[in-house]
Amino acid sequence: MQSKNEKILNQLLARPQREQFEQMLKQFRDRPSKIEDWSSIRSPNNSMQVDYRSLDDSSNCGENFSRLVIGKLNGGLGTSMGCSGPKSLIKVRGEKSFLEMIFQQIGELNSNWNSDIPLLLMNSFYTDNEIRKFIHNCDISITSFKQNMFPRLHAETLQPLTPEEFGELAWYPPGHGDFYSCLEQQGILRSLIERGKDILFVSNADNLGAVADPKILNHMIKKKIPFLIEVTPKTPADVKGGTLYEQEGKLRLLEIAQVPKEHIDDFCSQEKFSVFNTNNIWINLIALEERLSEGPLNLNVIANKKLISEKPVLQLETAIGSALDCFDGAVGLCVPRDRFLPVKKTEDLLLVRSNIFDVEGGKLIRNTQRKNLDLPSIKFGSPLNLVDEFEKCFSIIPDLLELESLEVAGQVHFEGMATLKGKVKLNGMTRPILIENLKTIENECIEN
Repeated sequence: MQSKNEKILNQLLARPQREQFEQMLKQFRDRPSKIEDWSSIRSPNNSMQVDYRSLDDSSNCGENFSRLVIGKLNGGLGTSMGCSGPKSLIKVRGEKSFLEMIFQQIGELNSNWNSDIPLLLMNSFYTDNEIRKFIHNCDISITSFKQNMFPRLHAETLQPLTPEEFGELAWYPPGHGDFYSCLEQQGILRSLIERGKDILFVSNADNLGAVADPKILNHMIKKKIPFLIEVTPKTPADVKGGTLYEQEGKLRLLEIAQVPKEHIDDFCSQEKFSVFNTNNIWINLIALEERLSEGPLNLNVIANKKLISEKPVLQLETAIGSALDCFDGAVGLCVPRDRFLPVKKTEDLLLVRSNIFDVEGGKLIRNTQRKNLDLPSIKFGSPLNLVDEFEKCFSIIPDLLELESLEVAGQVHFEGMATLKGKVKLNGMTRPILIENLKTIENECIEN
């Protein structure tokens, strides 16, 4: 006799998706959501976490790049910055969007190494239509696919929401850990292997530092690594990011949602866990296919709490990086910070548009004229957290080469090319501030 939940799921989902969702639901019910024995986890040993500086420079780049696939996790909207469309279509350098920068990067690699690197774009149902229209006439090989849609659950009963009652709000994309099942279910994995493509580099579409690196590619091939995850040293801004740990001889990913409340400070410290996950992942596709032939990957399930129509609901999600403990021989690689340049907020957008970075072949590189190795600290108050207001304020991006920190709030407008140096505060909460063309502001606080 089917339960009510089973009947609803049978109506909502095709068999492969239903089985995947039921596995996630069972894991959520059966497995503790928090680490139970905190004393059993420790930082990875040197064999599990390698330093980028130790990698071999010598490689057969042409042959290696002929085996490469690049993937981008492209399901996000720019809602945190007040946008309603796909985040990857936001302009980040001149008139070029994230996607156009990615296209340029791949085009340069193809030209340099006489290769044909395919691009995989995993979209959500939020972004799929607009992305497909945008890439229609692109001159690189693109496979654009939509990830699964799963039903949200009533928080108390764990009964699925139904489209009849909640419409589109019944559905959600189940996190980027869905990438693996989508590759298999949609026949993409087998197709790539048949084309001779066996190394995949996948990252977030909004991380402009995530470019295909020949040294890492060579390391994957030379050492026959099945799964590699890039990490980078923590700063105070990254303390809540996922990190790596070793438990019972296995390398695993630890997210803050798995940490018992009494150990949050330990997790956030830079002493016990000195690195955090960039979500730049390298995967041997043959190893992935072999592992999937044994059954679905057993990924950690995180319950994301939401309010839908004022009702508490749960979204069961998985992270792409949590697959690392599904592979024997998985490793972490500690990479330089410039491989992690995500744009999550308008503060980040200011940095990547500024003269702190130059662009070469679609790749952001540090401007050598900036002597300070650290990026400036940027903090915006309302309303500059929204892209439209940000554009009004920074119609022309100031010179930030000698900037240490910037705080801006209220109505501020840069009339032309200004220069900001040292520590600068601009507060236009009472009356608007107009920064005239060619003005230099150094270690100054301007309030109206």
